[in-house]
Amino acid sequence: MTSVLYEYEQEFNRSRALEVRQNRQEREAIERQISGLKKKLESKGGREMELELQQLEGQLADMPELKPVRFFADDCSSEALTSLLANNGGILSVISAEGGIFDIMAGRYSSKTNIDVWLKGHCGDPIYVDRMSREAECIPHPALSAILTIQPSVLTEIMENTTMTGRGLIARFLYASPPSKIGNRIFRAPPVSAEISKAYRRLAFRLMAIPVGDDVQTLHLSEKALETVDDYFSEHERYLAGEGQAIADWASKYIGAVLRIAGLLHGADMESGDYEISASTVCKAIEIGKYFLAHSSYAYSMMGGDLNIKKAKFVLAKLSKLGKSEIKRSELFQACRGKFFQKTEELFPTLDLLEEHGYLRQLVPERSGSGRPPDVRILVNPAA
Repeated sequence: MTSVLYEYEQEFNRSRALEVRQNRQEREAIERQISGLKKKLESKGGREMELELQQLEGQLADMPELKPVRFFADDCSSEALTSLLANNGGILSVISAEGGIFDIMAGRYSSKTNIDVWLKGHCGDPIYVDRMSREAECIPHPALSAILTIQPSVLTEIMENTTMTGRGLIARFLYASPPSKIGNRIFRAPPVSAEISKAYRRLAFRLMAIPVGDDVQTLHLSEKALETVDDYFSEHERYLAGEGQAIADWASKYIGAVLRIAGLLHGADMESGDYEISASTVCKAIEIGKYFLAHSSYAYSMMGGDLNIKKAKFVLAKLSKLGKSEIKRSELFQACRGKFFQKTEELFPTLDLLEEHGYLRQLVPERSGSGRPPDVRILVNPAA
């Protein structure tokens, strides 16, 4: 799927190679003149020489440095990603077959979570970066997209990162969790037809060739399309007030995602000068949105479910190792204290889950008099 995108990037850079080379040569020539004038001014000053230096510096400032374009990145830090965005007019995609980028976000190289460029790059907020060790970077209109294929275990680790979840990074992704085909695969699978491959390449090249610059046009909804979105928005709000509460952080951004999809569909089929999105296109976007809504609900349930099951298995393993048929809850907490359980009350939901499935029984003694309540006793099912 991505091979045609990299092919376009290579062709684009080949077509600009001469222009990039000439730009570098012209800039180097001006820089040499500036360096020579500065040396002369150190020994003997002169008004004419100073004016000439100012003119050359202005000429260099008015000649932006041209570099080979990078449309895509894979394994890069947030700092490097910011620089790539700045060098590419604010537009970049991170495409990876692995989830290592999340380790980098979480602080593999910097010991702290750094996700500002991802948050601002998603919604188009201006990015201004000032560092002592490098030139300032200004990206007024960033547009950062990502396509990542990751394992469910990576999702669980991300959900455990309170910074990523708390600041809304996880809610900005669309999730697809298709069922595994292992066990039903075909060895002699038919290839994608040449006709479809060519059509896909033509579409990708046409979209990549849309000019980017100051002449940006705004898409808008037709009156009918606006009514369609309005109705669907009301329907979705009712969903948010009910079962959607479980994924409220993601679902609250859902209508915005549907509108983005409508814009993409319109762009893929747009006639020249047509900036009005039709109701038909919005309906298609809503159908695609419903796919992501269902898959995101599943992904969120799996992320939470996996963690709960991990905790339950961890507690069972501790009980098995202790070899006791009965234990005080406080003693069990001390044995389980660590990554999963840092406070006693964090153990309670896991014990309730294990009791619900018959692995143990919690005996709460009757309280008599004042003072500290007696400890809960846990009976372990011998069949466990």
